[in-house]
Amino acid sequence: FILARLDIDMFTEIRDRYEIKNVPMIKVFKDGEMVHQELGAVTEGELAEAFKKFDIFNPEEEMRLQALEKHAEGHTSEAIQLLTKAIKLNPGNVKVAMDMCQIFLDINMLAEAAELYTKIPNKFKETDKGKFLIGQITFKKLALDTDGLTAIEAKLAQNPSDEAALFDKAVCQIAMQQYSEGTQTLFSMLKANPNAKGGGAQELAVAVVNMLELDNPTLAGELRRGLSNTLSI
Repeated sequence: FILARLDIDMFTEIRDRYEIKNVPMIKVFKDGEMVHQELGAVTEGELAEAFKKFDIFNPEEEMRLQALEKHAEGHTSEAIQLLTKAIKLNPGNVKVAMDMCQIFLDINMLAEAAELYTKIPNKFKETDKGKFLIGQITFKKLALDTDGLTAIEAKLAQNPSDEAALFDKAVCQIAMQQYSEGTQTLFSMLKANPNAKGGGAQELAVAVVNMLELDNPTLAGELRRGLSNTLSI
C-alpha cells in the first residue's frame, strides 16, 4: 500500500475534489475508491485497527504484539512460539529479536539472551531498549559470580551486617528483576555505612536507577528519591 501525507494548501485540487474542509483527515482508498475516512487526530493503535480492516498490516508485528500479551498473561511458551514464527517471516524485524531477548531474560535463559543480543545491529543496541537489555544481561552475569541467594541468606543469618554478603544479595535480587528489593538492600547498607563496599554499594544503586530510567521511569524516580534520602541521612 502507499501512505501519502498531503498539505491541502499545496494540493488544492485534491482538497476540492474530496471536499476536505477540516484537518487532520485520513482517507483510505482501495481499487481507486474511498472506502474509509477518519476526521481528527487518531492514535497509532486506532489507525492500525482501521488499516487492518483492509488487510493493511504487518503479520510479524501482529505476532509480536500477540506474543507480548501471551507472555504478560503467563503463557510464555506460546509467546516464544509466536516470536519464532515472526522471526521466520521477517528475520530483519529487530523488535521481534529484542522482545525474544527480553523474554529469555525474564525466564533466566541467560545464554540464549546473550547470544541473541550479539546478533542485534549496533545502532539498535544504542536505543533505550538495547541499553536496558544489556544492563539486565550484565547484572545476571554478575549474579553468576556470587554464591547464590540461598547461600548468601545463610551467611547473613550468621552475620546480618556482612557487607560482602549484602552486596551479593542485592546483585542477585536485581538480576532476578526484584529491583525495589535489591535497591532496598543497598539502601540498608548505605544507611549503616555511606561508603559501603568502598563506594560500590552507591555505584550499584545508581547503575540500577539509570538502567530503570530506560524502561520504567516511574520506578526509577521513586528509587532515585529513595537513594537521595538515604544519602542525606
